[in-house]
Amino acid sequence: MEEIKNAHEKTETEKFIESADQTTEVVEQKPVAAPIIGEESSSNVFTVKTTLGRENVVMDFLSSRIRAQSIPIKAVMHPPELKGYIFVEGNIEDVQHSIQGIPHIRGIINKPVELNKIQQFLVAKVVNIELNIGDIVEILTSPFKGDKARVARVDKTKNEVTLELLEAGVPIPVKVNMEFVKVLEKVGERKE
Repeated sequence: MEEIKNAHEKTETEKFIESADQTTEVVEQKPVAAPIIGEESSSNVFTVKTTLGRENVVMDFLSSRIRAQSIPIKAVMHPPELKGYIFVEGNIEDVQHSIQGIPHIRGIINKPVELNKIQQFLVAKVVNIELNIGDIVEILTSPFKGDKARVARVDKTKNEVTLELLEAGVPIPVKVNMEFVKVLEKVGERKE
């Protein structure tokens, strides 16, 4: 039985949770007074717990609130490998104020995260996608998210592709950044 437990590979979320200090507690959201303007405070990265699968929705709400209320939050990040968590950089009072009342937030871990524990998520991963005219791709961003399209033009200098939607009655050209498409079928691989 012990061998089965050891053979089970841990997910990134499980590794992150285990690496956190055991005394850290997740607190419920409480109303927080807005900080005094001009008050000096150090900036740290805090972990905010969210409903699983709603991390991007929370980030959209949070980003909108930060811009609208000019809250001095420096960064908001959600690594796809960590389900149910986002990271917010700022002082604790600003972070608590910014998340107050946002749907799908389950709490905040009041202890700052050490940067070396999240360093692996901060490194940008360069993916070189080789696209050719005629390739069939899937669009990964809205408003055409999930639609299949044929590559009509590739502009490597701007890192853009012009696509023609396959399911549209009339060919509609759509420009999309190369990183937001997934190759489904290369030109030479078609079986006709």
